[in-house]
Amino acid sequence: MQQALVERQDAPVAIAPLNVDGGADVFAQLLSEPQQEATQEAQEELREEEAIQAEGEAEEAAEEAEEASEEQSEEEPQKFTVKVDGKEIEVTLDELKNGYQRQSDYTRKTQEAAELRKQADAERSQANQEREHYFNNLQRMQVQLESALGEQSQIDWQKLIDENPVEALRQQHLLQERQARYQQVMAEQERVAQQYQAEQAQAQASYLSEQREALLAKLPDWKDDAKAAAEQGAISKFLQEQGFNDAEIQAVIDHRHVLIARDAMRYRDLMANAKAQAKKVQEAPQRVVKPGVGESPNLDRRTTAMKQLGKTGRVEDAAAVFAQFL
Repeated sequence: MQQALVERQDAPVAIAPLNVDGGADVFAQLLSEPQQEATQEAQEELREEEAIQAEGEAEEAAEEAEEASEEQSEEEPQKFTVKVDGKEIEVTLDELKNGYQRQSDYTRKTQEAAELRKQADAERSQANQEREHYFNNLQRMQVQLESALGEQSQIDWQKLIDENPVEALRQQHLLQERQARYQQVMAEQERVAQQYQAEQAQAQASYLSEQREALLAKLPDWKDDAKAAAEQGAISKFLQEQGFNDAEIQAVIDHRHVLIARDAMRYRDLMANAKAQAKKVQEAPQRVVKPGVGESPNLDRRTTAMKQLGKTGRVEDAAAVFAQFL
């Protein structure tokens, strides 16, 4: 029996005896095997591409989800409730952190400024004490020189020259030295006094600036120059009516004193208006009430309170009047 050997790639393959049909099958098989291998490779490449594409889509989906989460967190940040000036407001965590950092920085700077101011005040106090001691010494020297010059003014110079020319020359030389020293002492006193006045003026200007800032913090409306001038004029007039002269009014520098004067003026105006209203009520004609129709209890209480205020003018009675309108 004849056998045929067909070599394919690595190993020979033995096949059965061939006939026409068998040969056709063999050749058909030989033709189909490379196509199957190619198909398998294509399928594997397709599966790899699909896996890579699926992995990419998964990464894109994860990135989109992360971005959506970040956008959502940006759109709806976590908020906290805090109290500012007696009112509760909602702030984000970033705003809360920034506010705390600003407050901490402000507190630190305020403490540093207070420490520097304290140190400057101590140095200024020491300098003032040293200057005062120096000025007192100058005054003592002035008194001593004036006394010595007064004694020399009693010398009979002609007689001294005739009797003792050498002593006369010594006394004249001593007189000239004392006169020169006296002029120096007086000039130094003038210089120290001018320096003290300049420092006092600077300290006064600084104090006025501090008091103005404190006053504007209490009365923000006074940042408007027109409103400030109008109310300051009213306060000055009120103080004049209370017996203060112009010099005393100009000496009111402390912002606390200004606030007290303003409150007193406003209280005076409030009481005057309350008394005027009470007087109108007293002078108003009595309303005739028909039989069977009672008056309003609230109106009766207001009328009674206003009458009482008109009689006494006390703060308690004024408060009672306003309480009836609440």
